[in-house]
Amino acid sequence: MNSIDKLISLANVRGSLDLRCQFQGDWARDHEQEVLGKAPYHIVLEGACRVEFPDGQRLPMRAGDILLLPRGAPHVMNSLGKTVQPTSPKLVSGGVLPTYRIGSVSTDLDMLCGGFHYNRASMLFAALPEYLVIPSGALPDNGPLAALVEMLRGEADGDQVGARFLLDALSQALFTLILRAHLASHGQDSGTLALLSDKRLRRAWQAMLADPAYEWTIEGLAETASMSRATFMRAFVKVAGVSPWVLLTQVRMELAFSLLSHSHLGLNDIAAQVGYQSQAAFSKKFKEIYGEAPGRVRRGI
Repeated sequence: MNSIDKLISLANVRGSLDLRCQFQGDWARDHEQEVLGKAPYHIVLEGACRVEFPDGQRLPMRAGDILLLPRGAPHVMNSLGKTVQPTSPKLVSGGVLPTYRIGSVSTDLDMLCGGFHYNRASMLFAALPEYLVIPSGALPDNGPLAALVEMLRGEADGDQVGARFLLDALSQALFTLILRAHLASHGQDSGTLALLSDKRLRRAWQAMLADPAYEWTIEGLAETASMSRATFMRAFVKVAGVSPWVLLTQVRMELAFSLLSHSHLGLNDIAAQVGYQSQAAFSKKFKEIYGEAPGRVRRGI
């Protein structure tokens, strides 16, 4: 498993395709800040629109474009006509997906909307920008992302057996393809991802990801990176923005959250698997990160 795969796995990403939007005329839709741990996405199938953010940025979108908001930033989606106040669409049921409609049956904009649910302390999502756009022009027509969008559209249009389950399963794969397209065009330029772009720091970061329970020392990590202790620490903090211990703790807590979610291991065993000799020390650190004790998190899952 490479480092990006490991970060995706630790994030525990689950996808869902939630609704279809078909709008006509002049319209606006307000999207509030999402809860931590949900990243909404929009896929424009037909037509065009404009997205506005609280800081005044305006983002045009056209058919084939995909917008992902990793931390659920608030935004307003508008038609390209005159500016109007946000309106409430009519909810139309009966198809595979519920449909929000403004105007008549004919549409100026056809869009699929969903979300990715993830570990709310995910280092991967924290390293992504407030929003990222995959423009249709940057994708080959026969590439996997374009093909997946067509599959989503086909399942949403039809009424096949198991379509609801398949839409969510395809949405799961959608995140990885969006991330792959983003990294291909923008590189690994921030936070934990930036460490993977540095030839020497990458080796230390990969080692921590591969074996977070190991009793790492600065000397050991510096040796792995073929750097002196002082040079390693300066370079690591400069690139990552935090010390190796902060990231190691985050890796351990993300792994613990995953084990709480997907295993029946006791807290003592989970503590040992993420590098803690004491359940009490593990539980204290877990609560610092997640705001809840591990046992309470497990009961709430």
